Amino acid sequence: MNEKDIIQIKDSMIMPSETADILLQNCTGRHRKHNLYSRCSRICAALLTLFCIGAVGSTSLAAYNIYQEKQLAVFMDCDLTQEKIAAVGEELSRIPEIASHYISGEDAWEEFKSTYLSGDPELEKMAASMGNPLIDSFNYRVSIRLGADTQAIRSEISRIEGVRMITTIRELEDVD
Repeated sequence: MNEKDIIQIKDSMIMPSETADILLQNCTGRHRKHNLYSRCSRICAALLTLFCIGAVGSTSLAAYNIYQEKQLAVFMDCDLTQEKIAAVGEELSRIPEIASHYISGEDAWEEFKSTYLSGDPELEKMAASMGNPLIDSFNYRVSIRLGADTQAIRSEISRIEGVRMITTIRELEDVD
């Protein structure tokens, strides 16, 4: 692409004239001579930008990992009655560092179907014909306060009668 083509592109775009002039200068190489200080400041600005992007990205990843570790699924014995399931929920509500909500086997199946089977009519038809294979996958989803000791809370939950398995949401997603 030559300078004439670049000028035509610049003229066809709607933008402030100062921006167009800077664009033209940058694309055609018609720059003023920059001294060493100016080049160093650009390099420093670029490095600082990369550092900030890296810091924000790693912080977001760490926050995501903390979130995943602070989200648990508490599965109960399959033969529990609704009363005993409710009793497990009451025991969970007595632990001050957590909040929990119940996921029925039907809700678990609906969530699975919408996540993995929706959009494919053949899979949806097959899923409808097979019934609910997750009927015994009822569980409590537990959110642990950030400052709380996750391992201590897992130990406390595991002592509740009727609890068969505790897993993090990350572990649960890895199974899928």
